[in-house]
Amino acid sequence: MSVSSDHTLSELLGDVYSASILIVDDMLLMQKMIGQSLTNAGYNNLSYASDGLEAVEAIEKKCPDLVILDLNMPKMSGYDVCRHVRANPDYSGLPILVQSAAESPKERTEVFNVGGTDFVSKPINQPELLARVRMHLENKFLISNLTSFHDRVRMELEIAREMQQDILPSRAYLDTLSESCHVDIEAVYQSSSELGGDLWGIWPLEKGKFGFFVLDVSGHGVGSALNTFRAHSAMAIMEDLKEDPAAFLTELNSKMVSDFPTGSFATMFYAVVDPKEGQVTFAGAGAPNPFIISQDGASQRLDSSGYPIGIISSASYENLTASLKPGDLIFAYSDVFIEAPDDNGEFLGDAGLERVILDCHSQANDKNVIDIFIADFQKRVPGNLPDDLTAVGIYTG
Repeated sequence: MSVSSDHTLSELLGDVYSASILIVDDMLLMQKMIGQSLTNAGYNNLSYASDGLEAVEAIEKKCPDLVILDLNMPKMSGYDVCRHVRANPDYSGLPILVQSAAESPKERTEVFNVGGTDFVSKPINQPELLARVRMHLENKFLISNLTSFHDRVRMELEIAREMQQDILPSRAYLDTLSESCHVDIEAVYQSSSELGGDLWGIWPLEKGKFGFFVLDVSGHGVGSALNTFRAHSAMAIMEDLKEDPAAFLTELNSKMVSDFPTGSFATMFYAVVDPKEGQVTFAGAGAPNPFIISQDGASQRLDSSGYPIGIISSASYENLTASLKPGDLIFAYSDVFIEAPDDNGEFLGDAGLERVILDCHSQANDKNVIDIFIADFQKRVPGNLPDDLTAVGIYTG
């Protein structure tokens, strides 16, 4: 057992023996017998109540960690105490050990129906009592620790999720860039879990040009998200290569081969768009092939093949070019759109995706192709996302 495990066990045992235990019985002798048994076993935080009303008042004043409860008492029975306690959600995790001289099946059933946690016989069998007290206290503290751990993880994941959202282009940033570069930008990002492995970005370059990328790290969840942060940090210091997509991918790959954990990789498409010259220069690293769609519905598929980022250090990439006309749409996306099965278990694939995006383009007005495309995808693939989702549409002026 590791040191940390020993420490955790030691803490748990300390919690158990210092746990507050309320003993409820109308017979003083039974209170003393139960109390003495627990004291001899090392429990040091005991309190007592002589009837059901006193028990309810004690629980409401300061909820104990465990209650040992007699059934047949004046003023309020043990059954009614259970009913009263379980009516309050705050006490849902309070263990109640019911003790009674009668042990008929009917009585046992009723005890559990009103919210009793366990049953101990009366007169008290000391080894049985101590075993059940310890078991239920350990369970309570283990569950409490696990709940606290889950709450902490959930909070930390939320912070990480906010950080991941912060490295995506904001709407205000996109509006500013759209105005300076004379384009319109539509983008949707959704992670399949609390954190995702997709990332996209866009930045202005000289002479009215801009660069944009879509990155998809293998897997999804926390591990993939950490790799997107690694890639984002690396790209942030590659300012001098942003005009050259092939050089940019080559340098990023060189960095990520050592920074990515073994077995991790990323696909990526990076393009430099020059709206004034009507040209896009691009390079790919195994990403899904983007499209250029003209106003009349003609489409051109851009070759985004190449070694994925982070696999081999010697990988190199090639710049390709394509022409742009006013009103053209550049559409880039992550692979969830071609690899997610629909209700019939069928995949859209490259050809199917091209058919769908062209159909969405024909329906669109006021440059809302991506919205229509996402709605179509959610209809075909309802429910939880099987993978992270990114779709970017850039409309030339």
